[in-house]
Amino acid sequence: MTASQPDRTPASRTDPTVLAPEAIFRIERWSASSGNDRPSRASLVLAGGDRRWHAHATGNGAVDALMRAVDEAVARVLPEPLELLTYNVHATGHGHAAAASVTLSIRQASAAPGAPAYPGRATHANVLEASVAAYLDAINGLIVNRGIDVAAAAPLVRGSRRKDAGEDADARTHATEGLMDLYNP
Repeated sequence: MTASQPDRTPASRTDPTVLAPEAIFRIERWSASSGNDRPSRASLVLAGGDRRWHAHATGNGAVDALMRAVDEAVARVLPEPLELLTYNVHATGHGHAAAASVTLSIRQASAAPGAPAYPGRATHANVLEASVAAYLDAINGLIVNRGIDVAAAAPLVRGSRRKDAGEDADARTHATEGLMDLYNP
């Protein structure tokens, strides 16, 4: 595996016999902007359950904004808020060739203090990509453990498109995001 290829290998779960499929939810694309004089913003598109899940969010940094966008995107499948318990980033390699290895754990916010946590991990040359991929790895583990059928749990609604909706819809979404950035600095 090279530094430019993400490590999407599922982390070991609470029940080691249950591993998340390679991608219940997977990242199609994301963007984030951050600065010292304004809140960080993130937009992303996830694929899962034969749909595309679009979301936008703000946060106290690019990683927080991206994770909040993921929360918003998966809210119809996991309506209960998630709690980030641990978040660790380590460099793998040296200098500019280093990749970010992110490990984290989550659980549902209403879970008892001793309830099992769902681990996630990912490695990528971009720390933001590694962070989102690790978060989705943990969410996918939770979904598998709970036996949630993503396609059945969230019927197709306005704002969630089937994958085969066409590239024109994606082009319109991308153009709108650019316009929104002009009017919402």
